[in-house]
Amino acid sequence: MKNKKLTPREKRQRRDNAAVTCESIGLDPAVYNAALSYLFDRPVPDKGGQEWYWDIEEPAFEATPLQWTHIQTVLFTNAGTDLAPYSDDQVGMGLNHVMSNNAGDIPHMVNDPSVPLADVMGMVRALPSLWRECLGPRLDTGPSPIGSRSDRLYFVSYMWFDVWPTFWNAKDIPEWRDAMWQVFCEMLAMPWREAQVSALHGIGHEGSRLNRPKELKAHMDAFIRQVKNDDELKNYAQAAARGMVQ
Repeated sequence: MKNKKLTPREKRQRRDNAAVTCESIGLDPAVYNAALSYLFDRPVPDKGGQEWYWDIEEPAFEATPLQWTHIQTVLFTNAGTDLAPYSDDQVGMGLNHVMSNNAGDIPHMVNDPSVPLADVMGMVRALPSLWRECLGPRLDTGPSPIGSRSDRLYFVSYMWFDVWPTFWNAKDIPEWRDAMWQVFCEMLAMPWREAQVSALHGIGHEGSRLNRPKELKAHMDAFIRQVKNDDELKNYAQAAARGMVQ
């Protein structure tokens, strides 16, 4: 894994995110630690086997929508350190359960009317750190064609904004649209190619819902101009700008 120099902006973002802890947002650390174990301290199934969350006998994790929102905020912010004990497959399984409603309601928790918008926005602001501190570095293992990998961790990174129902359910809320625009901008500015690919995939699906077509076009044009020696990424960005991604 290569060490990459952080830009001044990334250093500021890292300092700001470092202040987000269970205590700082009013989450019981015991609840957070139990959620980490619930999501990630799981055996990896044998080839052809099912992930743990498909077991109908598996007890659900009891937490309120606000607690789940705070759990995700702390998790995204501190993913680099808090997920370090777990393998790529374990991280991929747990994050898949967080991002997808195929086997649970975790991604819908933040949309619950009982969750204050300020707490919601805190979670969204933390989301880029998941790629900056965890997914980007873990997936930086050498070039591979976009969308070609089938491992659990890559699936989560590549498909997050494709299958994540959370923004779709909130797309008519102006604060959400503004926050998601910032998420994509931060991810495109990261040194990790897979973070950029994930953002481009998300823009391809959700760009028209951000309600800023001129700003989006200008930003995408600027991103495409600065891509060097990576025709695949440049072509993918051009397709994403037109909303033409799978």
